[in-house]
Amino acid sequence: MGYGLKLAAAAIAFLVLGILGIVIFGNIWARVGIGAALVVLFGVLLLFAWNVDRKDKAKRGGLDELPRV
Repeated sequence: MGYGLKLAAAAIAFLVLGILGIVIFGNIWARVGIGAALVVLFGVLLLFAWNVDRKDKAKRGGLDELPRV
């Protein structure tokens, strides 16, 4: 039963974040236009990708410096 509750909580959180994103994106679009809204959206996505990449590199640690076999 714990898994079901976690899954339901994750679904509700995803729904709330989606609605919040639509509200924020809609407000930006209404004020400055679709071009600026897309720039903001892609900027946030680029920042998210950079953060994930940075965490992945930190997790791998010194694996990139190992000698070739």
